[in-house]
Amino acid sequence: MAAVLIIAFFGHAAADSDALYRDETITLVVGYGAGGGFDAYARHLAPWIERRTGATVVVENRPGGGGLVALNQVFDGEPDGRTMMLANGFAAVLAQLLDVDGVRFDLLDMPILGRLAAEPSVIMLSARSALASMRDLVTTDAPVKWSGGGKTDGIADSAACVSEALGIDSRIIIGYKGAKESGLAAMRGEVDAVVTSAGTAVKLSAGGDLVPVAVLDREPSDLLPGVPTIFDTAKLDGAGAWWIDLRADIARVGRVLVTTPGTPPERVERLRQVIGDIVADPAFLDELDAAKRPVNFLEPQAVEALFARTLGSLNDDEVARVKHVVLEKYYR
Repeated sequence: MAAVLIIAFFGHAAADSDALYRDETITLVVGYGAGGGFDAYARHLAPWIERRTGATVVVENRPGGGGLVALNQVFDGEPDGRTMMLANGFAAVLAQLLDVDGVRFDLLDMPILGRLAAEPSVIMLSARSALASMRDLVTTDAPVKWSGGGKTDGIADSAACVSEALGIDSRIIIGYKGAKESGLAAMRGEVDAVVTSAGTAVKLSAGGDLVPVAVLDREPSDLLPGVPTIFDTAKLDGAGAWWIDLRADIARVGRVLVTTPGTPPERVERLRQVIGDIVADPAFLDELDAAKRPVNFLEPQAVEALFARTLGSLNDDEVARVKHVVLEKYYR
């Protein structure tokens, strides 16, 4: 009799949980234009959320400010649990850490649903550029041009950190909508180089118009076998290594799923359960693996701890130095 009651209780709880979202519409926000890495992950994820909730999931692209405009909107949104965002966590951490103008969100207040994936960043050179190697990048007398979306979008700020670490005279040109457009700018020869995630680098370099030359980490990427780390291919002193290690550590926050502060706890827990079940499904992992989109899920509590650590990692002098390099130095 007790076993029957337990089964009945959990069956009723599951039904109530499913009823939270059945026949509703969930908006899955992406802070970049269609066609980039964040958009691709979201469009893989959306039908799986639909199947597990009974909701209709609409992927909504809201490009602007390197993903920060959309994150502000989600932070300020209606706390009904019907809006979630696949956010650029490393760009968001950097923007909050540096108190970038226009940032209204506080990552420490946002309900975290989990980190879907994190990948190292990769330097790619345009086949149309006179620069063909890391040696060329470091020794050229001409200013190196880089593309990016916003100053803290994970693309432009990586270029700034690389330039500072290696002593490169650089000019960063922003305003492109995400990694895809930034990559296309390099393909067209508008700039010499671009930094993207490893997964996006695989896609953008497939035609040979972009050449991956270095992984911005101490370990190589399985997605790009044969591409050395920046530590293997360039001479870095202690100060230079500090910039690369800082950027790599923040990059580990990765592609993180968040929702609006004040969302009812039962909805947050249901979304966490749904995302956790999806990333544990071998069929989902096979789908993403076939698309060369790695999944290395991190539980919500671990992401919260990562946010707390990264946002408290620098002293005041270091924050001021990073702020100058990332927001000012390479935009003259």
